[in-house]
Amino acid sequence: MIFSPIFSLRRRARFAVRSSVAVVAAVFSLVLGTTAFAADAATASISPFINKDTLAVVRVNFDNIDVARFAETLDGIVATALKDFGYDAASVEKIGAELDKTFAAFAEDGQNALSEARQTTLPGEIFFVVQSTKGEGAAFLIPVEKLSDAQRDQLTATAKLAGQSAGFEAAVYQKRWLVVASDLKAFGRYYKNFKPGDNRKIDAFFKQNSGAFVAGYCGKLRIRPFLDAATDGATQEILNAQSRSVRDALEIFDTTFVDAGLTFDAGSCVARASFRFNAPVDSGRLLTALQGIVDEAAHQAFNADASPLTGFIAEEYVEEFKLTPLARELWRGQMRSQLPKQNGAELVFERDLTKAAAKASGSAALYLVGLSALGQVVKKNAQNLDATDGEVDFEFDEAEATETPADETTVDEAEAAETPAK
Repeated sequence: MIFSPIFSLRRRARFAVRSSVAVVAAVFSLVLGTTAFAADAATASISPFINKDTLAVVRVNFDNIDVARFAETLDGIVATALKDFGYDAASVEKIGAELDKTFAAFAEDGQNALSEARQTTLPGEIFFVVQSTKGEGAAFLIPVEKLSDAQRDQLTATAKLAGQSAGFEAAVYQKRWLVVASDLKAFGRYYKNFKPGDNRKIDAFFKQNSGAFVAGYCGKLRIRPFLDAATDGATQEILNAQSRSVRDALEIFDTTFVDAGLTFDAGSCVARASFRFNAPVDSGRLLTALQGIVDEAAHQAFNADASPLTGFIAEEYVEEFKLTPLARELWRGQMRSQLPKQNGAELVFERDLTKAAAKASGSAALYLVGLSALGQVVKKNAQNLDATDGEVDFEFDEAEATETPADETTVDEAEAAETPAK
């Protein structure tokens, strides 16, 4: 084949054009893709305050308050408590019928109050954002762009009034967000140079938990820098005074922690927090360290020299009935039951507050019955005491009570001094 310079030149030109078109298309695709992501993000309303390095975001979504569902949850709590306390099925059914009426009225009033608040001072959602463990950019952000002028003004006034007692300032920022922060000038300086960007982990978390009343995500957390910022760099000195388990827990957390998420459902009253680490061995090591902290705290609080029991139980009884070791094990068992459960590389806290409330209701009923019985015993003993002959010697010295020190003035003398002479 004979080489043609003209043919080669044309082919290079076509290649250059196609390459340019491809580059332009790629750029538009990237820009449009980023824009679409920001618009579709679960945190789109505060996207200017988020980038790939954002430490934590917490959202409270008031639109996810289901008053009717919450009323049903309360109804279930009472029913469970009644069954646990031993009420028969017929009684539970009759009480339940009345509870249905009570909670129906509660749900109606609650929904009306919520709707009225949403039209005045209650926003759709509130965000808390913090950019680093040093507390940079920390602020509450309330989107107000879609509110009326009256709503925005009233919400701002309410936030200013509420924040004063806690040392917070509040102001509308760029007519789009109501910002509540400890220092608004520092907030403005920080975000003046802030470069927003995508954070797909944060967005994925909030999309997955879009129905939660409270949802929060935290990533890249390290405790030591946080302590350094809070203690002016004296972290190591503080840690040296702590137990080995505390130092181990801090080291394991800071070297293996990946991210964490928390949610609270206002309807079912279920709270969940999950902490993810590099591998199951890391979460297991941290859990062991936490258990060690509990064990050490139990031994320190309940020992022969310093037992809190001796504050309200005679020391001889504490010793005779071996109450300190018993109290130590009960306390340690209770604290261990509050530790997270290991699920692979995660440590998970999960609490169904309805079950806890039901148990607490049953316990409260037992306590009331016990106090009632104790009151009857005290009353009976008091009646018996009044009926006995003779006097009870309280070893009270009347001379000490009537003697007035030379440098003190009695109430009668003071009154006499203030009474003008006739």
